[in-house]
Formats: sequence, C-alpha cells, structure tokens
Amino acid sequence: MIVAHAVAALSAVLHSFRYASALDIRPAERKRFLTKSLNLGLCYAGFAKSKGLAEPWGAGKAAFLCSAYDVVTDWRGFDFASRKKFEGVMRSMKLTPELESLATTLYEKELCVELQEDGLDRGYIALRFTLKLMGCEEMRERQWGNLDELGRLCQIVDDVLDYEQDVRLGETNCLTTLRRDLYLRRLNEGFATHEIQRLFGTSRSVLVMAIEKAKTKSASLSRQNPCALAKETRG
Repeated sequence: MIVAHAVAALSAVLHSFRYASALDIRPAERKRFLTKSLNLGLCYAGFAKSKGLAEPWGAGKAAFLCSAYDVVTDWRGFDFASRKKFEGVMRSMKLTPELESLATTLYEKELCVELQEDGLDRGYIALRFTLKLMGCEEMRERQWGNLDELGRLCQIVDDVLDYEQDVRLGETNCLTTLRRDLYLRRLNEGFATHEIQRLFGTSRSVLVMAIEKAKTKSASLSRQNPCALAKETRG
C-alpha cells in the first residue's frame, strides 16, 4: 500500500505541474491546486488492488483531473473559457470518449442544477471515472458489487468532511437537506467496519482513514442542530 500511495501521489503531482499553465492556474493558486491533487491521489490509491503500478498511476491521473474539474467549476464559476481549457486538457491526455462524456455530463448537470439524490450522483460518476482511468472498473464491480451505491457512500463521506466549508460557500451538500439524518445513518451502515475490510482490506490506507474520520464526525453532526450550525458557519 505504501508503494501505491507513492505512485498515485507522484502521478497526481506530475500531471498537475504539467497542465497547470493549460488550466491557467494562477501563482497564488498553485499550492492549493497541488495540495488538492496530492490529497486526492493519496485517497484514490485506496482503490488499487493489483501489485502493479498501472492502477495507482491511473488513480493519480484521476486525482489531477478531479482537481482540474473543481478549478473550472467551483473556482471559475463555470466560466466557458475555463471549460474549453479543461476539455483541451482531456484531449491532450487522450482520454477515451466515454471518460470525456462522464466529465462533461457531470459538468452539465451541475451547471443546469440537475444533480439528483441531493448531489450524491456526483459520487458514482466520480468513482466510475476514477476506476476507468485505473483500468479496473469491471474487475472492481465483480469484486465489490454495486459501484453506484459505493460511489454514493463515498460522496456522503466527502460531504461530511467538507460540511462546514460547503455551508459557508453555499455548495451542494447532502447534509443540508431534509434527508440529513438518513444520509448519516446510511454512511455508518454502508461503511460498517466489516464492509470497509471487505472492500479495501485491513491496511490503514488514506482512503480508509478518511472514511473512519467521516464516521466519527457523523456522530457529532447527528447531535447538532443543522439550522444553528449553518447560521454559525455563515455568520
């Protein structure tokens, strides 16, 4: 797992350096951009299972592209010129039409406010995108079962960890909806300890640690008044 983490991190950082100019990443944004890509690379390495380097290298590429996607959506406010830059990067990386379609479909859903399931569809699109880049989507689906549900659970993890920031910025987060408690229960049931071990093994990967951190935080969030917290965070 140490090797997978190192390879994924290296891939994420190298791709970020290579395409920073193409994405018009400003000097003041570079550290933030690299850090995001690196952290995602370390997390996505937890999806790798083979002993080779192809899967973690692909995980790093996916981490970079997900960071780039955040740049052209959250950072640039869906600016058309930034979108064209992102599409140019995908072409330069020679992504398959299927991968490009996944990214552009998600972009259009967010732009037109057509996300489903309180934004949880972002999770399974991102998971399938990542596993396709790693070259192991079909294998993981045979091993893990329902990838779409797993992707939704991963999105709940992300929403729990980013809750305060998303509230402050007005970003989509499933915990700001009336189904908040349902999603918190779904996280803890779907990622019970035995299920985490079945999916990702017993090693302490960054991915597993992120899931466990989200589960711990969910217990605190379930006791809080969401309206009061939202008011405090925005204020």
